[in-house]
Order: sequence, then structure tokens, then C-alpha cells
Amino acid sequence: MSMINLEFWYWLILAAVLFTLEIFAPGAILMWFGFGAALTGLILWLVPDLALAWQLLLFGASSLLSLLAWRQSPWFRDPPSPEPELNNRLLSQIGKQYVLNEPIVQGRGSIRIGDTTWRVRGTDLPAGTRVKIVGVEGIILLVEAV
Repeated sequence: MSMINLEFWYWLILAAVLFTLEIFAPGAILMWFGFGAALTGLILWLVPDLALAWQLLLFGASSLLSLLAWRQSPWFRDPPSPEPELNNRLLSQIGKQYVLNEPIVQGRGSIRIGDTTWRVRGTDLPAGTRVKIVGVEGIILLVEAV
């Protein structure tokens, strides 16, 4: 039975190919396998008689660990937005005042914002009462009388 004998530069070439493919691939995934291949190549350069099974284990483990280390790093997380409600129409309404177009009966009513009618929840109030939006639960606006 013949043994497959990989040279260290095979791993370094694989690392270079993976780093190059990372430029064209969306997301940051291939570079972590590139780091694993580069580390495996460097260790094989230091320990030239390392068995193929150990090389593959080292490649897989180092690739996975580098990926997990990056995902846990503070650089991976998106920075907090200066305007967190920018793309959430309902959150952007908190603090604004409107007039009830339907009375709030048994805690439920509605207001009109622009050309859309929104469900509201609050204490019972008659139609025409000016209310302030104080919160959001799902697609329901929480209101209180002004």
C-alpha cells in the first residue's frame, strides 16, 4: 500500500489559492481555510514526517478554530447604529403625537399615520383624543393620552 506524501509547499499553494478565491467570494469564509492550510504548511515544514492524517486533522482544526475566533471577536460584530430606528417605521414613531380616528375600547383602537391606519393599545379613550406613542409591541403601537 503506497502512502500519500504531501510536501509543505502543497499546503502553502492551497493557502494562496484560498486567499485568492476569498477576493472573489462573498462573505469571509475561504480565508479561514487559507489560514488553516498555511498553518498546516508551516508545521509540516517544521515536522516534515508528519502523517497525512495528522495534517488533515491540523488543517480542519486550525481552520475551524480561526473561523470561530473571528466570529467571537469584537471586530466581527456590526457597530451600533447611531439611528437604530432608521429602518423600523414603528420605532421611529415613538414620542410623536396623533389623533385617534377610532376610540380605544377594551384597550384597542386605531390611529391614522399618513395614508395608513395602525392598531393601537392603551386605556379606553374616545375618538378624536390626542395621543402620544410611547412604545411598540410587534405591529401594535402603545399610546397614552396627551
